[in-house]
Amino acid sequence: MAKSTFQQFLETEQKFPHNLCIRFEQKKLTYHQFLLRVRSTAKKLVALGVKPHDVVTVAIPNCFEAAELFYAISAIGAISYNLHPLTPPEKLKHYMDFAGSKLLFCLWNVAYKDRDYFPSDYQVVGINPYIHVNGIKSSYFRAMGKKRPGLLRYDKLPKAHEFEVYTPEEKEDAVYLNTGGTDGEPKVVRLSHDAINYLGSVSYHLIGGPYRDIKLFTVIPLFHVFGLGMGLHTPLSFGGSTVLMLKFHPKAAIQEIKKGHTNTLLGVPAIYNAILSKKEFYGTFLKKQLVAYVGGDNVPQNLIDRWNDTMRTFDSDARLYVGYGSTEAMVSNVNTLGHRSRKGSIGRPQPGMKNKIVDPVTGKTLPPLTPGEICIAGPMIMSGYLHDEAATKRTLVPDENGEIWLHTGDYGYLDNDGYLYFRQRLKRVVKVNGETLCPADVEAAVLQMPEIYACYVYGVPNERKGQVFRVAAVIRHGKDAVSEEEAKRLIFARIRAALPPAYQPDKVIIMKKLPRTGVGKIDIRWFEEHPDPEAEGLDR
Repeated sequence: MAKSTFQQFLETEQKFPHNLCIRFEQKKLTYHQFLLRVRSTAKKLVALGVKPHDVVTVAIPNCFEAAELFYAISAIGAISYNLHPLTPPEKLKHYMDFAGSKLLFCLWNVAYKDRDYFPSDYQVVGINPYIHVNGIKSSYFRAMGKKRPGLLRYDKLPKAHEFEVYTPEEKEDAVYLNTGGTDGEPKVVRLSHDAINYLGSVSYHLIGGPYRDIKLFTVIPLFHVFGLGMGLHTPLSFGGSTVLMLKFHPKAAIQEIKKGHTNTLLGVPAIYNAILSKKEFYGTFLKKQLVAYVGGDNVPQNLIDRWNDTMRTFDSDARLYVGYGSTEAMVSNVNTLGHRSRKGSIGRPQPGMKNKIVDPVTGKTLPPLTPGEICIAGPMIMSGYLHDEAATKRTLVPDENGEIWLHTGDYGYLDNDGYLYFRQRLKRVVKVNGETLCPADVEAAVLQMPEIYACYVYGVPNERKGQVFRVAAVIRHGKDAVSEEEAKRLIFARIRAALPPAYQPDKVIIMKKLPRTGVGKIDIRWFEEHPDPEAEGLDR
């Protein structure tokens, strides 16, 4: 019989009521204390009129309330629609109307703007994440917010006397998450309780160590599948704990590590780069770290090497492992931990998950070592896209045996032993003189340079060749710093030395920083809209 994400958490609480469950700032909650908060929140939702299958929009960063809302919404059978907390009101209303939601939870300091924007039949609830946690920060939030008629305060919401714990049907929707889609067009992914629970139940081995020792640092936001699935639900499915941070700051994150509040890291490559760039990160305290996990974006080999070399220096076993997935397939359905590791590969599938490579045009399954579109099957894939049957049918395709395969839109290959090698998004493939080439190959070459901190490579139209490569790079500060002109010269020389002539870019642009999304990924759409940021004066 199916069970909700709340029921899976409840099973864990019944086994380990006194285990550490969640830390936010300096406040800690055991499983039993957190369960009491979840039950209280569920009663508030019932009092607001929320019923099973209603959609509740949550646009807040990582804090106690974000976690308890996820489980409370599940407990009463509603659907959680998790959105970026800085989404403008006009966009929020567009998303909510599309999903059929009229209840919004957002931060108190911006809630009054949303209350002014939304019609009176929408309910807007403002949250102060620091109340009863940090008095100074709580006062700041109160001062930044304003009261409005009809604006509700989370801490003042009335409660129903009781609620009935909801048991879902098989494959029933639990969460909606926004995504760029496997074809690059924005969509809303429907994830079932079964898919999220499966990730939580099989991912214990990814984190390692006795459950009571796991203190997983979740700086990936809970409106992202990586943060929600691996950062929150996975540790809370086996008795571990999660450490939440409202907004990622490298030095604050390093302090959490130094104090021993966390021993297991979870992040996208930009987060690890930021931490490694701080001198405060290096010290004997790293010996207490257990494991580190990176995903959500292309992971350069030099990042893995830099991290692992640092851990060896300080006698730590916390190697950096790679996970691969997508919003449509949860996350970490492929990983490199333990026997799944092979240099250059992103690993082998989790138990119950499968991979194959198909020709992106014909859909025919390709043999090992032949690149094509990566496809995934198994219990973690999405139920479909909300209100978009055509896109769902293009993406979830049954094979001759009736098994459903998710066509990821990613380009890669399998070796003879079933190890998966990711190259990049199919949409990012660049065709130079008719030859299909990968920007990721150029990025890998450039990121080996000690002078370069970050880079992004993309294709631009070219009248003679069809397309050519273009490089946007950020110079590393410190002892390896060079001038912009020298950096450009070195990048051109590096690409000439490392790759065939077709990979030579038409231009190298040095930027102060690369534009990124709310979860730290490079903002591909920004470069699509601004193919020559230097000419537009956007490289500063």
